[in-house]
Amino acid sequence: MPLDRTRPAAGTLVLQLIRATTGHDLDATRPIVLLVPGGPASSGVDNHAFLVGRLSDRLLAEFDVVGFDPRGVKHSNPIRCEHVKRPATLPDVSTDAGYAAAARVVRTFTEECLTSLGDRASLFGTTAAAADIDAIRAALGQTKLTFVGGSYGAKLGAEYARLYPGAIRAGVLDAPTDPQTSAVVTAEHQVKGFEDSLDEFIAWCLDRSCPRLTDVRAFIAALVAEADRSPIRSGRPQGDEPMRGSEVLDAVASSLYDVDRWPDLAAGLIEADDGDSGTLWDLRDASGNDPDDTTESDGRFVINCTDSGAAPTEAEIRRLAAHFKKSYPTFGVWGTWQLFGCSFWTAPKHTLPVPVAEAAPPLMVIGTIHDPATPYAGAVSMTRVLGNGSTLITWEGFAHAAFTRDPCIDALVDAYLISLSLPSDGTRCAA
Repeated sequence: MPLDRTRPAAGTLVLQLIRATTGHDLDATRPIVLLVPGGPASSGVDNHAFLVGRLSDRLLAEFDVVGFDPRGVKHSNPIRCEHVKRPATLPDVSTDAGYAAAARVVRTFTEECLTSLGDRASLFGTTAAAADIDAIRAALGQTKLTFVGGSYGAKLGAEYARLYPGAIRAGVLDAPTDPQTSAVVTAEHQVKGFEDSLDEFIAWCLDRSCPRLTDVRAFIAALVAEADRSPIRSGRPQGDEPMRGSEVLDAVASSLYDVDRWPDLAAGLIEADDGDSGTLWDLRDASGNDPDDTTESDGRFVINCTDSGAAPTEAEIRRLAAHFKKSYPTFGVWGTWQLFGCSFWTAPKHTLPVPVAEAAPPLMVIGTIHDPATPYAGAVSMTRVLGNGSTLITWEGFAHAAFTRDPCIDALVDAYLISLSLPSDGTRCAA
């Protein structure tokens, strides 16, 4: 694959693909459905077996299922930056000292990352990855592509639809972010989404009389403060490091991705208060977005910066940090790190445009009412922006992304992917 399609001398990269076939010998001419991974920088290769195991027998009877790692991700010439570890206690960016401490860490990491990548720094954006997808389509002998993208994968799928509208047979965009907002607005949407989902967890917990969790927010705040004073040891045999306050909040946020994790979150908070962070470590890592997995976090940073528009000013960051702190009591300070984003990124950018795809066939866009990471409004906006008569499907559930989580959603997706049968716009599936 060309590393830079405008400059052949830049060299090539290798994309890692994985293909699953069920009940027959491998047939290169058989139709495929491409799973476009999220993140950005999540590995579609490492997660392939898990995802295929959640697909219906009906879908697997019709398609081989292909996963891949986009450029710069895990098995496809991974991006690697030097690292400065996030501070044990998150600075309050709304203060002078907090802003200076956070800016110093972000600036140092950015500069070291740019040095590591050199003139390759600008070659890993979403537009370049979309061109790679079309090369995958051609290499696999598919005249038209059938794909499913979730979370960031929906953003990448939308960019593919913008660039290659005539090459699409069917496409599902599950849990997209709002394509019309800036990075800082997206950051606030996400922090608010986690705060709102914590409200839902609190209501769930009160309904079940969770032991000792009568005031969940106060309990979490006290646990975070205690973990900052004295990190909480883990009783697990694998020897997790003691957990700091920022990691307690990572664990809570990860748990809000799926309502099925809520009982473990309730138990993990009590366990941590009793001096064992083991369950919270398990929950923190369950989302697949491990902040300590530098292969993924490096790729996410570089891809986002390549896609990004103008960075916020120091005044804007500090104003928004004060707003976050006041408006979002649990995740406000925790989320202010996102406000820096690409403030110190100096490599050329390929700012991702709004994905108008009027010439593409209608796609299926899925939004989840209680999605903490990519709030429902993003799916509404994406459906409207595409401008091609795409259909919005709504799941009234409590999770990040809907496909493979709900039988009603799965049946609608299967019917669309197999026979191009789109339900009416506005179709809803109950939780």
